[in-house]
Amino acid sequence: MSSSETPEVSPPSWLRWFVNDAIRGIMHQTDSAPVGCHFYFDAENDLWEVTLFVGRSEVLGGAHDGKTVPAGLEVDVTRVMAAFDSAPGVLWQAEHVTPHDELGPHLSFEGETRGHDV
Repeated sequence: MSSSETPEVSPPSWLRWFVNDAIRGIMHQTDSAPVGCHFYFDAENDLWEVTLFVGRSEVLGGAHDGKTVPAGLEVDVTRVMAAFDSAPGVLWQAEHVTPHDELGPHLSFEGETRGHDV
């Protein structure tokens, strides 16, 4: 492994528990669309960044058979907030900020869970 590569980090057990608790606040409308998770640890700031997202769904049958579409979802904000030790900061970004904004519209939570900044 060269020094320019980032070593792969396994999520600690507390992070798995947090993600499972937070996912309970995301109710997607199609059971076939999986909920994904990306995480990153910023050692310099001792901060974990966790991204949860609902995958795309494939249309089965009809005129749009085989087309993939964004899965609808509903977020129970209070249930996601309950995954934190205390009330987290909550931010909503309704649109892309720049043409290169990869996140686009999203809901962001910042707080502490199980003694760790997320």
